[in-house]
Amino acid sequence: PESKRMARAWVEINDTDLPFAKISRATLVFYFLCCCAALVVTLHTMNFIAGYDPLDYGLIVTEYISIDLWSFIHTFTFIGLGFLVPDNAPIFFLFGCLWELTEYIACKINFMGVQAIWNERITNTIWDLWFNSIGYFMGEMLLAYYIKRKREARKKAMEAKKLQ
Repeated sequence: PESKRMARAWVEINDTDLPFAKISRATLVFYFLCCCAALVVTLHTMNFIAGYDPLDYGLIVTEYISIDLWSFIHTFTFIGLGFLVPDNAPIFFLFGCLWELTEYIACKINFMGVQAIWNERITNTIWDLWFNSIGYFMGEMLLAYYIKRKREARKKAMEAKKLQ
């Protein structure tokens, strides 16, 4: 199997080491992002039904810091992406930037009334991108840990087989 080195996770990986190795990365990302989109739509539907966004609670809000519960949705989404598709941080950073730009434009033109739920300060946008990056690198590190544990278990199984 072809092997490559993960730049930030310091581990050699090959395709058989990856979780869900028999499914293409593109298919995994597609299904994962569909699940993320379903979560976001559900949360925004709650906003329309209940009249408030349950995740719009500002944990730390100052002139230069804007962290709310949506920041953790960004983090968990990018943890998944870093885990499923390692060593593609620039591509996914660009993806995050394009998403934030889409949010900004949709709010400016009030596309389908999203201004009520997506209108945020530029500070929050910058922090969202920061949380995306943190999440992606955490996902890569989680994958490196997963691969290390998988290899250790495989090695123990092979040693146990030799003893039989």
